[in-house]
Amino acid sequence: MNSDDITVIESGSVADLNRILQEFNARHTSTFTFSGFDAIGKKRLGEILARKLSAAEFADAHSSSLEFLRLVARDKTDLENLINDDLLHILAVRARLTKELQGTLPAEHEIGVTTEAQKVLCNLVFHSASGQRYFSREEIVDVLMSRISSNKEAARWPLENQLLDMKLLFIISILCADTRVHLRNDLRAVQDLCVTVTMLASSSASGAAAEGSLVNSVLCEILKVLFNLVCNMSPTNLTLGEELDFVTLGNTCRELLISTTSPDVKKHVINLLTVVKKFGYNQLVIPLDDGSPGAVPYENFDLQAVSVILKYLDEKLSGVTVGNGSGRSVDDSLAPVLCALTEAAKTVPIIRKYLKTQILPPLRDVHNRPEVGSSLRNKICRLLTVPLVSVRDSAGDFLYILCKNNVNRLIKYTGYGNAAGWLADRGMMGLPRAHEEQMEDTEDSETEEYEQHKHTIDPITGAVKVEGPNPMEGMSEEQKEYYAHELALALDKLIKKGDIKPAAIGPDGRPQMIDDVLKYREEMLKQQNPKPKPQPDDEDG
Repeated sequence: MNSDDITVIESGSVADLNRILQEFNARHTSTFTFSGFDAIGKKRLGEILARKLSAAEFADAHSSSLEFLRLVARDKTDLENLINDDLLHILAVRARLTKELQGTLPAEHEIGVTTEAQKVLCNLVFHSASGQRYFSREEIVDVLMSRISSNKEAARWPLENQLLDMKLLFIISILCADTRVHLRNDLRAVQDLCVTVTMLASSSASGAAAEGSLVNSVLCEILKVLFNLVCNMSPTNLTLGEELDFVTLGNTCRELLISTTSPDVKKHVINLLTVVKKFGYNQLVIPLDDGSPGAVPYENFDLQAVSVILKYLDEKLSGVTVGNGSGRSVDDSLAPVLCALTEAAKTVPIIRKYLKTQILPPLRDVHNRPEVGSSLRNKICRLLTVPLVSVRDSAGDFLYILCKNNVNRLIKYTGYGNAAGWLADRGMMGLPRAHEEQMEDTEDSETEEYEQHKHTIDPITGAVKVEGPNPMEGMSEEQKEYYAHELALALDKLIKKGDIKPAAIGPDGRPQMIDDVLKYREEMLKQQNPKPKPQPDDEDG
């Protein structure tokens, strides 16, 4: 847009303004960077559009003006030059986010302008520090939250406008951290948003497919806002109101998991579950009601919500490939669901017991390695060796909790080789010792198959050791000595090049490098075979 166009926008008629802006908008529907503006031109344009949007005689051009601003606000480069206080104020007016317009619904002919203004604000607040400062003020946040809460009443905003309100609140809550305490404590946003979630979930179950998709989008945005509001809260010294918020969040998550079929909604519910603290996890389990459809009974409790999360994890792991096989590669999206299950199992004993029966039942297949197969145990064991540390650690933490923090039991189900990296990072590295008996309880009783092959299971692989042919069979002593010497030379070469480094398990349970292998070996031999202390001769008194 050149200076002549800006001059026409400033002094031309409504028709001239619409013509130039509509042509620009049509050309740049898919544009996200704009290089045709200089700083002075952008500043001038912002001032002109603020006046045009405020003028009633230019009402017919308001929609195209707002669309222009929405497109330009996609590019944060020099965006501050476009923004001024008058423009921010009139955008708040057109989006009906001022105290004067609080509680009012736009007329039918105004809804298009209001919707476009909401879209402008989402881009503007996301990309502009000035926009963030202006729209994070308490008076704006109060009006926005009041409007969102009013959707529980009979006169509701259209779903598209509800979605845009939630997008704006999400952007404000993530970029303007100071607003979270005000929303949480003063506006009781957690309680209000949870009520809205319940209402929307009910309407989604009975609505048309197109409307259901839009409802799910609104639900996802609300769940993201709820995550922002509580993600940084300390689990200690919570007030009674904050504890109640977490209880409500837990109930809301359980109801959504049971009622929704949307994978996106489930994903955001699970993300929220990673931060709901112990008060929320307790709500995932309810007393068993025989008349409840889809109930998952376990020891007189209904664990349907936990079962849904477990099924979601299984679906996420299906098709995931570790190594060079075909399929979807492991990504960070697995970490939240593993983390949520870990925290729930750590907090609620009945959840841990149920998950163990589903993932780590008594061992029967002792001939295949733990990572081989299609069971949940096999799939999670494969995650222990992926290069993505967040997923590997989450998988290890989960299995460790299921094993009641017992390293030997963990190794029994995973094999030491699979768990070695996780054990090293956690300072629990060390080969299991044969003389140590595993802690047994009623949920970890050994099967006949395991008992029969227990002493032939290789702790490194976690499966019965398959005896192969002796590679040195038929060799003479000279040949054996020759190959041993060659092996020693090859290892020495690799060590000198730095390709490998000798290490041992240190006192902290983590690998530590060794500078002098021979000296270390001598010290270990001394520790294993200490010299007896000389006894003083008895003397007659």
